[in-house]
Amino acid sequence: MATTASMKTGLQGLFCIIGAYSLCFLSILIIRKAVPISPELSRKFLHFSTIIVLTVWLYAFADWRIAEITMALFAVVAHPVLLLMRKWPATSSLSEVSSERSAGELHKSLGASCLMFMLIAGVCWGWFGDRNLALASIFAWGPGDAAAALIGKRYGKIKIGKAQNKSLEGTFAMLGLSWASVFVILSWNDTFSPWQALLISILTAVVTTVVELMTHNGLDTLFCPAAAMTILCTACSLIQ
Repeated sequence: MATTASMKTGLQGLFCIIGAYSLCFLSILIIRKAVPISPELSRKFLHFSTIIVLTVWLYAFADWRIAEITMALFAVVAHPVLLLMRKWPATSSLSEVSSERSAGELHKSLGASCLMFMLIAGVCWGWFGDRNLALASIFAWGPGDAAAALIGKRYGKIKIGKAQNKSLEGTFAMLGLSWASVFVILSWNDTFSPWQALLISILTAVVTTVVELMTHNGLDTLFCPAAAMTILCTACSLIQ
């Protein structure tokens, strides 16, 4: 009976993930058809879709090991599927749809997202037993990174960073949104008091923003959530 219940729960989780993917994909297609949008904005729609799907994935299963296994299987299957789609005439314009800056960027981004999810889910949920820490790690990076790109591209005038390809305006946008996202999530968590949540969210946002400023070639997808996870889990260990 327990095995049957686990299988049923697992299938329900898979249906939730498939539903999230389908909804995000259809939404992006409808928006692109209905409204002319810039390549950068199109990229950020995909970015937000990734955040939504990873959030659903995090809460779709009752056991962290099932979430890890399904993500690993997805990563193994997704890459050859993307390669086949590039060769199939009906979907050969995948690079245009995804607004890739360079060939293969979608593959690298997908791989980094999967690895990032497996890392933070394994540590936060599997080791510390707290999915909210994993969610906070994702949101310390996700919304802020999107805001940094959009604000930086449109309003960024003061160039900073080693390559001078990022802006002070975009960096402040990430800092603010990263702090707000983490603070809201930690406020739901009974582990931290309101003052602890405030201080930890500020520290997490600062560290994540610095890491985003220092990383290039899409590596922020992995390193920003990992940095946030390190701060959050360390704080959790010290408080407990």
